[in-house]
Amino acid sequence: MLEWPNAYSYLIYLLLPVLFTWLSILLSSLLGKDSFEQGSVTNIEHANNSFLPSYLAYFFVALSINNWETLAFVFGILFIFTFLSQALYFNPLFLLFGFEFYNITTKNGAAIFLISHQCYKTPADIEIAAAHRINNYTFIERG
Repeated sequence: MLEWPNAYSYLIYLLLPVLFTWLSILLSSLLGKDSFEQGSVTNIEHANNSFLPSYLAYFFVALSINNWETLAFVFGILFIFTFLSQALYFNPLFLLFGFEFYNITTKNGAAIFLISHQCYKTPADIEIAAAHRINNYTFIERG
């Protein structure tokens, strides 16, 4: 059997998630579109740091697992619970592609999670002609 240096494995482990993240950003253009008119947002909070505890926990769990079957089982269960809980849908690798994460509140009281290339500071700054709907409370602004 051919032995690869560990550096090749690490490179593949790094590039595959980045490639799939890039692909998901491209495919997001196929999602339905909504808009946010100026004045429709009453509150905005930066949410870039909210993912850190969750993803670090997954990373440390992965480090302590000794075989592939257990790793696949644990991450499969984590994926199912995360997906079914409708938790925040965002990939921290989006940061590499220049995205910012925001928790916004609309004037109707809806709490929305926004993934955007734009740098918003105040609710009055938000005017979005086309935000792609990931689910009812998560949107991605690509432009």
